[in-house]
Amino acid sequence: MLIIAQGEEINSYPELADQMFRLRARAFSDRRGWRVKVEEGRERDYFDDLGPLYFCLTENDHLLASLRLLPSTGPHMLSDVFPEVMGDTGIVRHPLIWESSRFCVDTEAARTFSADGINVVTRSILTGLFVTAREVGLVNIISVYDVFVERILRRAGCAFDRLGPVVSYDDLNTVGGLFEVSDTVIHQLKSVGSHCAARSLAS
Repeated sequence: MLIIAQGEEINSYPELADQMFRLRARAFSDRRGWRVKVEEGRERDYFDDLGPLYFCLTENDHLLASLRLLPSTGPHMLSDVFPEVMGDTGIVRHPLIWESSRFCVDTEAARTFSADGINVVTRSILTGLFVTAREVGLVNIISVYDVFVERILRRAGCAFDRLGPVVSYDDLNTVGGLFEVSDTVIHQLKSVGSHCAARSLAS
């Protein structure tokens, strides 16, 4: 089940919200060693106070993966935290381009892979993201990620271009990408593996 909630609506699912912030702490601080703020086992940041659109993929009330979307017209990670990866492109500001961030998967629970080697949970939440983006009229999604994740995203069926140079943050080679939102991409994401039903609280 893919649950989509806008801002404080995530609090309608208190156990799910708690799982999401704890998963983020494990994924980004414990596993990857990022310099993120963790309090009482939960990772939150300034951008969580801006009413992002949360995507949470669950199975039997257990969170398998999550991410968030923020409009590029306001503060977002590429503009406020990682502007160097934009290079000569400059900061993206467009009402139909939103930023995806804090993408993480519970790798302990999600151990099923499709024929191309992509985790089924990864493919499912990406499909939900791009289907929703297409339905609400977005033309692109931007995101910042490391080059290892870039290879996974491309193999899964995402179509994107780098926005600028590779920049090292904490010894991690990092890039920014401009992702196509289209029926073609959605078809590619769905072509291997399965996709999930969606329940939305967003207006």
